[in-house]
Amino acid sequence: MNPFQTAAPAKKSITLIGVYLGLFGAIFASSGLATALPAAAKGIGGAALYPLASTIAGLLSMVAMPLYGFIGARNPADKRLLFVASMVVGGVVSLARGLAPNMMTIVIASVFWAFLAAGVYVIGYSMIRDMYSQERSGTLLGVVGTIQAVGMLIGPAVTGFLIDNVSWRAVFLTTAGLLFAAAAVSFVGLRVSRSDGAAMGAGSATRFDLPGCIVLTLFMGGIVLSLSLGPSSSGEAYLPFGTLGNNLMLVVAALSLIALIVIVRKKGDKAVLPMSVLRNRNTLLLASSNALGVFSGMAVFFFIPTYVIYVMEGTATQAALTSTAIAAVGLFLGPLFGKAIGKAGNARGVLTLGTLIRIGITVFLALVIKPDMKLWLLYAIMLVVGVYNCQQGVTFATAPQIQLPEDIRVMGNSVVQLAQTIGGGFGLAVFTTVIGIKGPADGMPIALMIAIGTALVLLVLGLFLQPIARAGQPAAQDKADAA
Repeated sequence: MNPFQTAAPAKKSITLIGVYLGLFGAIFASSGLATALPAAAKGIGGAALYPLASTIAGLLSMVAMPLYGFIGARNPADKRLLFVASMVVGGVVSLARGLAPNMMTIVIASVFWAFLAAGVYVIGYSMIRDMYSQERSGTLLGVVGTIQAVGMLIGPAVTGFLIDNVSWRAVFLTTAGLLFAAAAVSFVGLRVSRSDGAAMGAGSATRFDLPGCIVLTLFMGGIVLSLSLGPSSSGEAYLPFGTLGNNLMLVVAALSLIALIVIVRKKGDKAVLPMSVLRNRNTLLLASSNALGVFSGMAVFFFIPTYVIYVMEGTATQAALTSTAIAAVGLFLGPLFGKAIGKAGNARGVLTLGTLIRIGITVFLALVIKPDMKLWLLYAIMLVVGVYNCQQGVTFATAPQIQLPEDIRVMGNSVVQLAQTIGGGFGLAVFTTVIGIKGPADGMPIALMIAIGTALVLLVLGLFLQPIARAGQPAAQDKADAA
């Protein structure tokens, strides 16, 4: 008997609201960060440092996401307090940003944002699956797409309003309020005793693989920092390609990758990337697909606004409207995608549809994008981009909870969500390098071609996803709940 699913509906609803509120706070913050950080740099200095505040949080995710997966898998009853603590950490980070006397304070505080992300994407999503059946949780996880769309629509607008009429500090203080509210709501939500939760957990016989997390972080850090700091066409690169510092980062990354392989082979299921999880086909396919999807999407999501400003000579408002257009369709498509995945027990159909749209619209964009392109056409394209953007968010919130065996679901989900961070980090680094070397005008077509090639690989991988029962792994908990 699942104590989460048999709990009082009111308590489950409170917890669900807490998870949704935490997700909204995270999206609100990330969608407005590109505006808030430059405004902060203008006010307190440190323009050369502020880009690090956006990228540095992803490095600690290499530790936070596997750690949260480990704790959640050991005893599901611990998820509630872990989620609450994550929201509190996110609120404190936002407070530190809002009260920061200098940019270095913002950069240092941003390191710990990774715990907020892990709390939402690893723990929050799995809490929803704990409380509801496969089909019901599919629909509720589909609402994630709607919340992401609302956050992307509201975040930039409110951020701009607060900066213009109050202060850039008010943006971060507002985020802190949202996250502290999420913590408070979740704290009074559904709680299950540790003894009841232990029956569903993996136990505490193993220790967390901290060395594995460290070498994984060093591997990602070396690659991302080398690519991000290497372009030198503008003459402003911190560590241009070919210099001793840049080469050392690549050496650290290579040695760390070798160490990671050795650790995984030696520790097996006790490694940061457990062998039982890596041997599960759906886990590998979902993780790879998540990384490739995020990587491919970075060419459009991150760099189209830059193209509007620097190549099309548009205003900041015109550039921001591209993000608004992307978010619009997610307001209603998210629950539909989630319901379809939950009903089928398989994300293959939704993922294939989204990837075909991704490939088609990216090819079209690569053919028509040019400096004198009409803005209305670009906005129309971004509306279609919003379809696969919504599919991406919903698929990888829902599919791990539906298509992974119960005994590896939490750890498997942490690997899938970690892949999102890896894909985003590599995407930002690779496309920054392309744009940095070739410039926005000449670099954008190249970036789009890379995105198309990546999406083709994603399309093939998605075809091999299988419902959990057909993969020879019966959904034991769902059967028990039905009985």
